[in-house]
Amino acid sequence: MTATAWDTTVQPVNGLNDPAAAVDPALADEVLALFSHVCDATAAALAANTEWGASGLRDGQYAVDLDLDAVSVPPLLEAGFAVLSEESGIQDPSGDSRGVVVVDPLDGSTNASLGLPWCATSLCLVLGDAPVVSTVSNLVTGRRYTAVAGQGAWRDGTRLGPLRNAPLDDSVIATSGIAAHHYGWRQFRAMGAGALDLCEVANGAFQGFVDMNDAHGVWDYLGGALVVTQAGGVVADCEGRNLVVLDPAARRAPVAAAGPGLLSELLAHRVGGAHAPS
Repeated sequence: MTATAWDTTVQPVNGLNDPAAAVDPALADEVLALFSHVCDATAAALAANTEWGASGLRDGQYAVDLDLDAVSVPPLLEAGFAVLSEESGIQDPSGDSRGVVVVDPLDGSTNASLGLPWCATSLCLVLGDAPVVSTVSNLVTGRRYTAVAGQGAWRDGTRLGPLRNAPLDDSVIATSGIAAHHYGWRQFRAMGAGALDLCEVANGAFQGFVDMNDAHGVWDYLGGALVVTQAGGVVADCEGRNLVVLDPAARRAPVAAAGPGLLSELLAHRVGGAHAPS
């Protein structure tokens, strides 16, 4: 098999990779304002934090994760949305919500604990089975990515795209975890916050992103994935599974790229392992 022989077809999956998907502009404006408010609150809470110990509730959860969850979730519920949060699960007190907001209050918690400026709040509104509005905000630098289905994606108000479709050997690829072999990329980076990694694919800093561990919850990638696709990139799960899954126990392996040719090569390596083309 050659890399170019890999199936490059990326079907729309519940609104991802579907340029025709759209959302009412008035709702989009309302949700973006709400998401901006939440991100301002999480950034302030992180800046004020001095406690970097574990929460004691589950492995890998910091006390600060819960602190940021506590300022993220209430405004979303008050606005009439159900919430799926990494830290507090599914909440839908009304039972008649306007949609589901998938939120990771602090993506890159370990980076934050180490003082590394690569951590974010990620929010994505899902209506029916389609992601329609998202915001990913770097909580240290303040850089903020937004996307609206059918309208586009932006970095701090500057529209993103079109993306540079570089070949793999001229690409810088972000990874989550350690690759089983060298993919043939020009360089790679393992930054530690998938939401921001995906947004930097949309921004053109990276040409692709690969999850190596099949370990991402939907809150880790959905906001960034919408930014990628609305900037003109493509996103798929390495096994072809639905990425828009509102199950807190589900895990996926998202792979993103500036274009379908590069996505094809990345999937060939990710799925084919040592037998993939080099």
